[in-house]
Amino acid sequence: MNEDPVVYKNILDEPLHGLYIPTALFLVGTAIMTALSGEWRILLALPVLGLLIGARFFAAFKRRRSLYPDKWTSLELEDQTLISRNTAIYRFKLKTPLETIDIPSGHHVQVRVFIDGKEEVRNYNPISTRFEKGHIDLLVKSYKDGKVSKYFASMKPGETVDFRGPVGSLVYKPNTYKNIGMVCGGSGITPALQMLNDIITVPEDLTKLSLIYCNETEKDILLKEELDEMAEKYPHFNVHYIVSQPTGQWEGEVGHISKETMVKHLPHPADDSRLLICGPEGFTQKVFDQAKEIGWKMDYTKTKGDEQVFVF
Repeated sequence: MNEDPVVYKNILDEPLHGLYIPTALFLVGTAIMTALSGEWRILLALPVLGLLIGARFFAAFKRRRSLYPDKWTSLELEDQTLISRNTAIYRFKLKTPLETIDIPSGHHVQVRVFIDGKEEVRNYNPISTRFEKGHIDLLVKSYKDGKVSKYFASMKPGETVDFRGPVGSLVYKPNTYKNIGMVCGGSGITPALQMLNDIITVPEDLTKLSLIYCNETEKDILLKEELDEMAEKYPHFNVHYIVSQPTGQWEGEVGHISKETMVKHLPHPADDSRLLICGPEGFTQKVFDQAKEIGWKMDYTKTKGDEQVFVF
């Protein structure tokens, strides 16, 4: 991201300053006044304390959530960082700098904007982790005919869009599978990043991960440095890149996804293995068909959240 600007935080958002310290001061003051005066009726002020605490808890409750599955919340754009010729990371502020968003693996948020008076809703998988405070990051790729992606590209810090979520059906529990293979195309890398972040940050989760990431050119590979760093630091993760139209000194695989590549770089079909697919519609259909020919168990293209093969 760009260099972070100076952020002036409201200390009353913090429990220490907004609740605990005022409560402690009130109790100490009440005790001193009671001891000095011998007037125990001062203790009748304790209900006032109860009201104070209740008011602070209610105010904190109203501020603490930025995301609801059943209603829209406006969040402000804080920053945007261009990471490729047509893709950027958009950082949105949460309601307080202390809040975190815990979105289940493979789930997404819905974003709503109004363009020419018409409501437009899109789904995005956040790439920020559940440990990051005060913001949520979206990776958005701009397309020639993409109304919402163009809208994002034209946004200025301080402008808002509506959020709702989390939404999704993927079911994942640590160590449920021994191996997870992932095949992603273009901006379809975002659910894989979610899975990686969730699994890598849980030391008890020993699931082995294999990723095939397909793009047109090497310049289109999103967050390659981050993926390579994960593969270097996390012994159970391997990543393999494929580009169809290399433009530079590309030394990796050239072409399109194939059954041979999937057999070579992904786990073999088994009861303790799983396959996740994400990318453009034509891409996912091709991978799905090839996976079926390899021997992965599946019945429908519209997969369920707990099935061995899941298409986002």
